[in-house]
Amino acid sequence: MSNNIREDCGSSKIAYFSPHWDRICEYYFKRSGFDIQNFHGDVLYVGMGGAYGPRNQSKNVKSTTILEKYPEIIQKNKIIQEDWNIIEADAYEYDFKDKKFDFIVLDIWAKYINKQEYNILFPKFRKYLKKFGKIYTIKTLRIK
Repeated sequence: MSNNIREDCGSSKIAYFSPHWDRICEYYFKRSGFDIQNFHGDVLYVGMGGAYGPRNQSKNVKSTTILEKYPEIIQKNKIIQEDWNIIEADAYEYDFKDKKFDFIVLDIWAKYINKQEYNILFPKFRKYLKKFGKIYTIKTLRIK
């Protein structure tokens, strides 16, 4: 994808380990209408952030895949004892081929959701859902 469409919303520069970050993430997730405690099967997080979702999801999750562009975010949040499949790649370019997920959390934006980017990424990742799968975005961020 051409860089002239994408805007950096600063997600790689957020202090994910600030004392209140988990409370912020919990608020975002709840206000967005999804409960990671009800996740099961195969889950994909597009964007790692502070890894709030993977760290707090249901024990019924069979596999956790995280797609993260920035290596510094991966290094800060990699938990060795967790069996996560972490892929360092750009969400706009990575192809999961035939892999399907029960839940996808599309969360690469920090300050707002760029509408043009969303209109590209949502259909792209929707094709990786299993038959009754669900895709989520953070609804507390405005779209512009």
